[in-house]
Amino acid sequence: MMTKTLKNKWTESIAISLSVPVIGYAIDSSDPFFINYRFPWLILAPVLAGLRYGFVCGLTSAALLVSLVTSGFYLGWPGVSFFPEEMIIGLLVLTLISTEFRESSTRQIKLLDHEYNHLKVRMDKFSRSYQLIKDSHYRLEQHLASQAKSLRLSLDDLKKKVLTWENHKGEPLAGIGDSILKILGSYANVQMAGIYAVNEHRKMNPNPVASLGQPRTLLPSDPVVAEALKTGNVASIEMEQNGALPAVGALVAIPLVDVYERIWGVIVVNEMPLFAFQENTMDFLAVLGGKMGDLVKRRAEAHCDENDVGKIFESRLRRITDEIRYLKTSAVAIATVISSDEPQSELLAKFQAELRGVDEILIINDSWNRHVFLLLLPYTDEHGANEFLNRVGLSKSSAEVALDGPNGMAYGFRGGDIKVCTWVLDNKTSYEKVLLGMDRFCKNEFIHISIMANPNASISNFA
Repeated sequence: MMTKTLKNKWTESIAISLSVPVIGYAIDSSDPFFINYRFPWLILAPVLAGLRYGFVCGLTSAALLVSLVTSGFYLGWPGVSFFPEEMIIGLLVLTLISTEFRESSTRQIKLLDHEYNHLKVRMDKFSRSYQLIKDSHYRLEQHLASQAKSLRLSLDDLKKKVLTWENHKGEPLAGIGDSILKILGSYANVQMAGIYAVNEHRKMNPNPVASLGQPRTLLPSDPVVAEALKTGNVASIEMEQNGALPAVGALVAIPLVDVYERIWGVIVVNEMPLFAFQENTMDFLAVLGGKMGDLVKRRAEAHCDENDVGKIFESRLRRITDEIRYLKTSAVAIATVISSDEPQSELLAKFQAELRGVDEILIINDSWNRHVFLLLLPYTDEHGANEFLNRVGLSKSSAEVALDGPNGMAYGFRGGDIKVCTWVLDNKTSYEKVLLGMDRFCKNEFIHISIMANPNASISNFA
């Protein structure tokens, strides 16, 4: 194909070069090279050849015509009575200019063509990725549409089941293992797993309490399970160099550990999709294991009596500080003291309307008919807390007076009937200092954190 194209190029260039003298001879046989004409028509041949095929063909055409004119002059052909130096020089110069223009245009076209091919490759890759994402999004929509409940509602149902008095007999995990594994299968893409009970000495029962699919036989020496029992953190096997997951042993071990680092059980995952085997999924499993461990602890120790809200609040605060250190996030604790009955229901309604699913509120009534709202806002920074207080009408800008709070962030509203203090929790925060700060703030109002265990106290949990 290239040889044929090259042959046609040279054939056309020579044909164009010879056609001009032939046409000139046909028009005026006495001057076939148009030497005596006002316009040197002879230059059309090399210009056309150069513009069409480039520098080499144009210069060859010019050389061929110059050779014919020179030969005619020395051989004494009719019409070449003198050597036309000016026309020859103009022919060569114009040929060089036209061929350079053509070469420049060719280089620009090749550059644009290269850029086009590069963009086309990227576009094709983007199109394939887009189709994959679109298909994955469609599947995700179908999966979420098939979910009757959100993760928050599923955890809430699990909490009710865990804390039911009728289920307190027997092992702490008895009767709830299937519900736990169902949540992991629905929201963490776990395909095969088993849940195993662990005693106070961190010795695991090799027989599963419940299973999802048909989990493989668990070996006591499995390094993933041993790491989870040793550290109390989620342990996972490393992927092979080709990015594939091994088909034997445990892939992930999720300890159900409470805030006091007691492990009540271990969820051993044997199968899960490769795309779910990533850091954010492991973080999600760690948080989920901690929440379930706290629930199992309350069930095992029969601390489901809602009157013991002081220990519930302390446990929840400890869990939040642990999550902050693990996930490197922040949280906010807010104490609101109300000295009058009138704004209590109003503020409670505003709080309930603005609280998210993970937020919690503790309501305390003391013997002086005063009310304390203790709020925990996980995954929230100081700016988010200020926005929350703005929405409920307790913003710093609308405060009537700044109070001497434990951390300098206490404010008074409505003539002192409402007092608010906030604590921003980060990975360096100690939950003991937060509880001490709340105790100091409430002591100024003749209310003590210790009365959270008062039989008249109540808790409202929106998690």
